[in-house]
Amino acid sequence: MNKPLTIKLDLPSEWLDKIENLAKEKQQPLDQLITDILGQYLGYNLENTRLDRLEKQHQDLTNRLETLEDKDYQLEKLQYRFEIIEKLIASLQTQVISRPLDLINHSLMIEEVEDEPDEILTDFLQ
Repeated sequence: MNKPLTIKLDLPSEWLDKIENLAKEKQQPLDQLITDILGQYLGYNLENTRLDRLEKQHQDLTNRLETLEDKDYQLEKLQYRFEIIEKLIASLQTQVISRPLDLINHSLMIEEVEDEPDEILTDFLQ
């Protein structure tokens, strides 16, 4: 990371004018321009470093976007399946409700369940 460093320079007025004009041309703050100049002198191209960082961030964003699009597609598939299940449940509910209850057969079934074991045996023998 960057560490702050305060430097006091006594520059000839010509140099200072040139540096200020260059900063205006590049539309950069003076401190950033001087940092770039020092970086170039030391063999660092800060512009490339920034560009590399931006490219990495762009790649990270692209990966996240692809993941998000994949999850969105999966959600759409799940939503479609959910809608089908809702329609099937509604269809089954109407089928169950629309069937009339056969009260006679229903009451006979209840009686058969309620039979005592000896009644079942005698019914079988008859």
